[in-house]
Amino acid sequence: MGKYTFAMILFWIQDIVIRAHKGQHWPRLHGGIRFLESGTCLLDPACLYIGTPALVREAIQNHRVPQKGACILVSGRDASGPDDPLTGLLVPPQLFLIETGSSLFSLYNSIHEKIHRFHAWDARLHEVVYQNGGLQKLLDRAAEEIHGTILLVNAGYKHVAAVYDPAVSDATADELRDNGYQSFDTIQAIRHEKNLRPHPDKSSVEYISSISGNYTIVRLIRYHDDLMYRLCMILNGREPNACYADLAGIVAEYVAEYMFSNQGADYARNAEFGMLAADLIECRLTDPGELAERLKQIRLATRRYYHLMLVSFPGTEDRSMIPWNYVISQLEVLFPFSNITTYQGEILLVIRKMTRGSRLSVNRQGLMKILETYNGFACIGNSSEFLTSLPPIYHQTHAALRLGTAMHPEQRIYYYEEYSIYQVIELAAQSARQTLGSRNLVHLCNNESIALVMYDKKNGTNLVQVLQTYLVHERNTTETAKALFIHRNTMLYKIHKIEEVIGCSLDDPMLRERLLFSCRVLEYMTRYCKEDILVLKRSMAKNHPENGEK
Repeated sequence: MGKYTFAMILFWIQDIVIRAHKGQHWPRLHGGIRFLESGTCLLDPACLYIGTPALVREAIQNHRVPQKGACILVSGRDASGPDDPLTGLLVPPQLFLIETGSSLFSLYNSIHEKIHRFHAWDARLHEVVYQNGGLQKLLDRAAEEIHGTILLVNAGYKHVAAVYDPAVSDATADELRDNGYQSFDTIQAIRHEKNLRPHPDKSSVEYISSISGNYTIVRLIRYHDDLMYRLCMILNGREPNACYADLAGIVAEYVAEYMFSNQGADYARNAEFGMLAADLIECRLTDPGELAERLKQIRLATRRYYHLMLVSFPGTEDRSMIPWNYVISQLEVLFPFSNITTYQGEILLVIRKMTRGSRLSVNRQGLMKILETYNGFACIGNSSEFLTSLPPIYHQTHAALRLGTAMHPEQRIYYYEEYSIYQVIELAAQSARQTLGSRNLVHLCNNESIALVMYDKKNGTNLVQVLQTYLVHERNTTETAKALFIHRNTMLYKIHKIEEVIGCSLDDPMLRERLLFSCRVLEYMTRYCKEDILVLKRSMAKNHPENGEK
């Protein structure tokens, strides 16, 4: 929970303050409000005290102010004079003392109301975080107490969430609202602003904007020492406001908690897009007119073509340990022109693509870093021009992701095109189970490939692997030898041996096509199904001897 500060109290009751003494050590102020009483015990630095001038003088003279500091509000203060208890009194340097002209009970009621309002506001922020309400809702709640423009941008100065106060005229905020990001010139100007109140931990910057002239507070939000977000509050005018600076710190803490904690996979900031994607995938939205109306409510990053991408964490035992919002924010940095949501426990991205034919350009190093950190896997599906094509593209991408993680887990990043043939084989396997009652796909393979499998089994060779690599590299012996880490002469010998075993020349294009497909079937059986096609073949022949051998 957030804690109110001396600056907040001073701001809340500024209309009745006569004088304020700022101490050296900030009190924590989380122990409630107390009336100041006579005695000799030290004051509690966690409490906010309210007392008369006479009781304040007595407390100071009896040395009741602790070294950690304390905060006292003085009631009934009008004008200093020879009979005034505070006249000539030396205020301890660690004491925060606010003198007011209000009566004791009027002051108590006023400050109690302000603190109650603060705690209620803080509780609403807390509720947004723990109900996973989204960053936009969090900033909307923040604006209930902070009257100014509030911006949240990522490390690249790209819009994440924002609340714009109509009373604040600011060119940098207008640029972010209009473009979704801030320009290079604006960023350079912001970075060169003079910090009015440097913090030892460099977590905050306060300056008078050289562009708009507005007082601006920036809270830097870090993760593992890396700067991830900037929470920016812009107030109307040049007057610094220590209260809002402290409130900005509280909001920044909640933003960090929301982004970096493990709050589940409901990325509520994109709730509208998430519902649209789910309705499309589950075929609840098929009418073009309805789709057009729904799109008016969503700011899609795509202009014409798009790629679908799925990110999954299937190997993570405790999925609550994944900081979903942080992972998504990192993906936003890698794919700035995208819409991101979650669907059935996976992260779904619809990424803008300028042309349909080319493969999506991916920062493999950056994406791999995210995937390796949280044991994740990603698959990039086909591109399309129409959102109504999302259902088949999603199911294709989801299937390729499942196949890729099982067959080649070390790769982590997959393309549907590279696994489409395995999905075709899987569909054939499903048909075989339904029509033949068998899970063996030996009948999809040609006789020559089975002969190679049996030769490898008997002699401990790898001719099937060599053949597949050779065919994938379009019979380029040099590239094949490099891929297999063998000498080219060894490669030529193995090709000659393959032709000898199958009794055919690999110059036949139809044979090469059938052999490559058979190799894919064998790879699917061994890597995905974890089954030996020869064992299944013998079992099948034993149970149905009339079928004979293939």
